[in-house]
Amino acid sequence: MRALALTFETIAGHTATERKVQAAAAFLASQDSDRVAVAARFLAGTPLPPGTPATKVGRSTLVDIIAAFSGAERQTLLRRATARGDLGTAVAEIHGDAPRAPKVERLRVAEVAQALERLGPMGRTRRIRLLRELYGRATPLEAKYLTKLLLGSLRTGMQATRVEDALALAFDQPIEAVRRAHMLLGDIGATAKRAATDELESVTLRAHRPIRVMLAHPAESAAEVCELLPTGAVAEDKYDGIRAQWHLHRSTVRVFSRALEDVSHFFPEIRNVPANVEGEWILDGEVVAWVDGQAMSFSTLQRRLGRSEVPLTMLLDAPVIFLAFDVLRANGRDLIDSPLLERKEHLSSLPTDGPVRRAPWAELADIESATSHFDAAIAAGNEGAVFKDPASLYQPGRRGRAWVKLKRPLGTLDVVVTGAEWGRGKRVGMLSDMIFAVRSEEGLVDAGRAFSGLTDAEIHQLTAHFKENTVRTTGSIRRVTPDVVLEVAFEDVQVSTRHPAGFALRFPRIVRRRHDLSVSDIGSVNDLLEMYEQARTPTVEAG
Repeated sequence: MRALALTFETIAGHTATERKVQAAAAFLASQDSDRVAVAARFLAGTPLPPGTPATKVGRSTLVDIIAAFSGAERQTLLRRATARGDLGTAVAEIHGDAPRAPKVERLRVAEVAQALERLGPMGRTRRIRLLRELYGRATPLEAKYLTKLLLGSLRTGMQATRVEDALALAFDQPIEAVRRAHMLLGDIGATAKRAATDELESVTLRAHRPIRVMLAHPAESAAEVCELLPTGAVAEDKYDGIRAQWHLHRSTVRVFSRALEDVSHFFPEIRNVPANVEGEWILDGEVVAWVDGQAMSFSTLQRRLGRSEVPLTMLLDAPVIFLAFDVLRANGRDLIDSPLLERKEHLSSLPTDGPVRRAPWAELADIESATSHFDAAIAAGNEGAVFKDPASLYQPGRRGRAWVKLKRPLGTLDVVVTGAEWGRGKRVGMLSDMIFAVRSEEGLVDAGRAFSGLTDAEIHQLTAHFKENTVRTTGSIRRVTPDVVLEVAFEDVQVSTRHPAGFALRFPRIVRRRHDLSVSDIGSVNDLLEMYEQARTPTVEAG
């Protein structure tokens, strides 16, 4: 683990991408084929293999463990993390001051990898015991990067695409071969092992082995869609569900999320095989809550997620379907290198009803009709529409301009800031994460957080204001006088038990500061309730 930690430190210290890649390649080249997969995942900041349960380790838990191990006060560690803008750096400093037992066995990368994979299924007591053991054997520098890996905040500039470059350099492989293998495998670790053993060319799609999905470029308007796809498009409705892959192999169906996790047990209805579908298939599509022929909101679907077993009452109250809009493998044949329209032809084997069905689509010869299609999708209560180049090939994990999504306009709400938290990374030293509230009969109630949308200059100004108007401080959060009104945009309103308002805004971002409004002008809980109900009432066209 020491060599890996030193490599992390070297990579983080370089500003030039080329030097980062060279340092990563040198480390990868030093690993044998059995260890290179773990090394590649760690370098990319994704230490768990796809489909592995999350570690369930949060910032608060790590603070408690390090404080107990080092004898430092919890608040001391939090203040140092705030000052450094990074808990890992603070942990290294505190850890270096802690008494160490003599002749502690050295921590090894493979051992850490195995421990991280075991953390998720463990109970809390065993999880904390294992973490204490790891930190007890780690050097300060190892503790720094162990913390960063656990929190998903490596910040060395070595995302997966840079690790691809490093693999090509380390094992003298063509970069396109590395990238294609990574696309098909969906795992930088498995890709590294293939690169090290010169087996990249043999990689093919395989059912029950999920891959990263192709993504759509977000457009601001139908006019932008026309600019990006001037000669026509395939148009599909965008539903308010979750992206998923449906895999069939030897009569067994497994469903995988966009994060490549097996979520089959959440959706037993869609594990049935439709008639006329045989052999090996991989479908790309959306799982949608579907009641009385109508797609429901994401919040209906969300109730199923995170459960070990879905109760029968929920299966009846929130039934789901799988809407397939693409096919990557059909009857054992790979199709990702076939044009979209050819792939659509293979979807004709799927029924238009039932739990697994093909999604409706239209070929627009005149892309200017995108506006009409989008308006119809919104009128049907859907989230928007996706427009695709008919000749586009399927590019796993890529967000190009061949697919373009247009979503319904964001709603906005005026809110007041009641708290602010110190930022991390490039926003160290700024109170950039803002807690906002709305009005209720009992007074102001928190309704969420927003941290994007304002410029650094605006945040610097607000930071100075919040410092002068702090009411109390709890850890890294300052509760402030509620006198800063913001306009916040969002995609949906959901019921929430996490916020006192009883609702949460989905994907909130700050539009602007409203100097012209006071706290008496902000939105209320009743406004949230009205927007929540309105979003769940389908639009019915007259006539």
